[in-house]
Amino acid sequence: MHYLEDYLELLDPLPEIMREKLTLMRENDLKIQAEFAQLEEDTSKFLSNYRQYQQQSSLSPTRSKINTYRSITNTNDESITDSNHTNEPQLTAEQLAAQQEKQAEYDKLVERHRQLIKATTTKINLANESHDIVERYYKKLENDLNKFKMELEADYSGITETLEKRMFILNN
Repeated sequence: MHYLEDYLELLDPLPEIMREKLTLMRENDLKIQAEFAQLEEDTSKFLSNYRQYQQQSSLSPTRSKINTYRSITNTNDESITDSNHTNEPQLTAEQLAAQQEKQAEYDKLVERHRQLIKATTTKINLANESHDIVERYYKKLENDLNKFKMELEADYSGITETLEKRMFILNN
């Protein structure tokens, strides 16, 4: 019947464990916030520059589009011909270079977004681990409390009901 002492001994490392988890979460959060702010600024600049590029370009908007469906891992410079634009002139070397540069900038931004999502997933995992730790301690406490009640009932029949009634009266 040393449940309380055992439980308090079990709880001894919990504050340190939680402090470590919460510190990691906070550091991760600060890093994510800084990266997000920078990424938001870079994305805004890119979109602004891209709008200017489209307005200044002699190409139609559909010809100056960035391929948003292209995979980040696919960096091959494949020339795709579009049957809808056969009447339009071929891209000059300068136009093609500018378009490829814009595509590369876009791909970098998408990759940075993906990395940011991975970092937030790490933070979520830390929060879930912390929750699981607290949940285990809670279940252990509930289990020990039930064992204690059973031992009391075995030694003194009806004592837990009497004690619970007294606690209810005192709390009201």
